[in-house]
Amino acid sequence: MIKKFFLFLFIASIIISCEPEPEFFTITGTVKNANGVKLYLAELQTSNINFVDSVILNDEGSFSFKGKTDIPKFYALRTESNNYITLIVNPLEQITIHANGADLANNPLVEGSPESKKILELRKNLDASVDKLDSLGIYYQSLIGKSEIYKVRDSLRQVSEQIILDHTEFTKLFIIDNSSSLAGLMALYQQIAPRRYVLNPNDHLEYFELVDSSLVSLYPTSEAVKALHSQMSEMKRQINSELESDNITGIGKLAPEIILPSPDGDTILLSSLKGKYVLLDFWASWCRPCRVENPILVKNYKKYNEKGFEIFQVSLDKKKDAWVNAIEKDELTWIHVSDLQYWNSTPAQQYGVQGIPANFLLDRNGRIIAKNLRGDALEAKLSEIFD
Repeated sequence: MIKKFFLFLFIASIIISCEPEPEFFTITGTVKNANGVKLYLAELQTSNINFVDSVILNDEGSFSFKGKTDIPKFYALRTESNNYITLIVNPLEQITIHANGADLANNPLVEGSPESKKILELRKNLDASVDKLDSLGIYYQSLIGKSEIYKVRDSLRQVSEQIILDHTEFTKLFIIDNSSSLAGLMALYQQIAPRRYVLNPNDHLEYFELVDSSLVSLYPTSEAVKALHSQMSEMKRQINSELESDNITGIGKLAPEIILPSPDGDTILLSSLKGKYVLLDFWASWCRPCRVENPILVKNYKKYNEKGFEIFQVSLDKKKDAWVNAIEKDELTWIHVSDLQYWNSTPAQQYGVQGIPANFLLDRNGRIIAKNLRGDALEAKLSEIFD
């Protein structure tokens, strides 16, 4: 009897082990009110949308897609560019979705994909915050031209800021809870208005680092994860560069010496201008924003030069003729120097200049007291000093 029992277990184990394991993930379900509409399954890549499959929906709205993936990836079910559900699909998942064709993302029923539910929660909260802000905007517009606008303007601004703050806090907590999910990665890049991100690396770097460190160890081959990791590496490089630069050219630091030739070939030292307030300005003839800024420099130079203001302008040009012609055309009558080494300019590297125009305002002792003063900001600072 015992032998027969073990024989039964052995046969049963063979039968169970021979059952085929699923090789594909599947996404099935229904989309109502979309008869004749084309439904797509698309893989969302970092720089491309890869359409995997499509089906024309009938009156019942039934659909079925399948595909293969060895790591979690972003996919979308969509009928058109602005009507879609974003999904996070894991290997072998059997996902069921029931949605309305008029608005796929409006409260769809999703089963079999826990991570997709997370990003639906994320989008639902974002949409709610955006709707609140839109309502405030509509109310504000309705008051334009009326005396009431002055009574409520500040309070409306405070309410708007609180809505954004509340959603930011929600996003932070969401990321902490989902740092090892692609949903956490998606949370990093929410926009509460066009080009206005909920989080930004300058103010919320720790959340970007948290998601990056979690995901890169789990899914090092993921395109989305590699893109984030690359961004973080560049961001850290820039931060380290800025810190190193601040150690040399931060506010209160003595400006490093510059010794370069003028267009006439005379060697001029920056330190020779001690006793004056000096604007150390980096520019080039080929830099349009620099050329736009030059008339403002001319105006301030004429106004304050006799009071002890000087400009020491370092060009990042490559060709002397272009440099000299720009000086003459823009009527720049102050001190000019250059080693004509373009971005390899020694002073530019020494001062950590990564974009132009860039400037440093030095006091009479050659210490840096302000950076990147342009337009009205420069005039205001000089007025504070001399007027």
